[in-house]
Amino acid sequence: MLNILKKELKDSFRDRRTLLLTVLLPLVLMSALVFFYENLLASDEDETYGIVVNEEQLKFAKQLLTSYDNMEVIGVANVEETIANGEALAGVIIPSDFEQQITTENTPTIQVLGDLYSQKSALAASYIESAFGQYNQQIVAERLQQNNLDSELLTPFTIEQVQTVEGDSSMMLIAFLVPLMLSVAVGIGVGPSASDLVAGEKERRTMEALLMTPVNRSALLLGKWITMVIIASLTGIITLLIVTVEIIFFTVKLKEGLAFENNEAIWIAVVALLVIIAFAALMASALMVTSILAKTVKESQSYGTPVTMIVMLPALLTSSLGLNELSTIHFVVPLMNLFTIFKELFFGVLNVEHILLTLSSNILLAIIIFFIGRVLFMKDRWILSN
Repeated sequence: MLNILKKELKDSFRDRRTLLLTVLLPLVLMSALVFFYENLLASDEDETYGIVVNEEQLKFAKQLLTSYDNMEVIGVANVEETIANGEALAGVIIPSDFEQQITTENTPTIQVLGDLYSQKSALAASYIESAFGQYNQQIVAERLQQNNLDSELLTPFTIEQVQTVEGDSSMMLIAFLVPLMLSVAVGIGVGPSASDLVAGEKERRTMEALLMTPVNRSALLLGKWITMVIIASLTGIITLLIVTVEIIFFTVKLKEGLAFENNEAIWIAVVALLVIIAFAALMASALMVTSILAKTVKESQSYGTPVTMIVMLPALLTSSLGLNELSTIHFVVPLMNLFTIFKELFFGVLNVEHILLTLSSNILLAIIIFFIGRVLFMKDRWILSN
């Protein structure tokens, strides 16, 4: 079995295609995701938003938006046409007699124009609405004062929202992003090797030669499975290390979500490594079975693609759950527990019961699937090329 393991590891890491798909491709994809979400969280203070207003109200609009340094107000003859031509992100149409109507206590209508499907346009429009909202409150306060009424009459109570769980948006995003990256990277990394180690042997008609050696089938399968587990684990660990380094040294917003104490960080890292290995064993077992069922590498990849894609489904089911909403079932269900345990880890929660449930459930399912594969591997109809 050890000889088979050494042989398969040498063959896997000697193959440039396997190295490319196992290491380079996942790292490129994960790095791209890191910098994409960093850019998404990055402050927009340095970006200037151009908005347009009808020319006769340009001076008034500039005075109203003077507190927004990143807003460039431009006067145009036709606001709607300018925005439709893509020359501005958003605009506002202010009635020419707006101030006169305010003085006579009428209710003029202001039109804020923008593309709600564009993030930048929607943000620029929200700035305009916020500025006019403040101006609206100012007018109300002045009118109440003129009538000898206290403006506090309109505010019978105030609402203060208190966050019960420590953390911010960057921590929440990392808790979602990292397990998603790991699930994709492990699947992509071990997929080519899993297809080649069994289906590839059948397609090349070298499986018969292996079966003629003194090594029994169980040891042969175990050697191939351990090879898959090692490759999957290495892919996950390397991805986690690279992503962590990129977040710490090359991001600002995402880095705020990794504020752990030294002792806490060590334990989180240890648990993360154990979870990755357990998940790698599960993925190796599942992809090994798809490779046994397939007759060619291409067929094996077709069977394996749904397996590598389905691991992302729990991300949609758990992304909206808070820490207090997580129950035992979330840590018992394999695949789902990858996302829930990392959510706890990144929020600094080290629950021994949840960690053990996550590890044991993944390993147990990996063993069950492995024995299903062993049953198939013992039968010639699934192993021989004919």
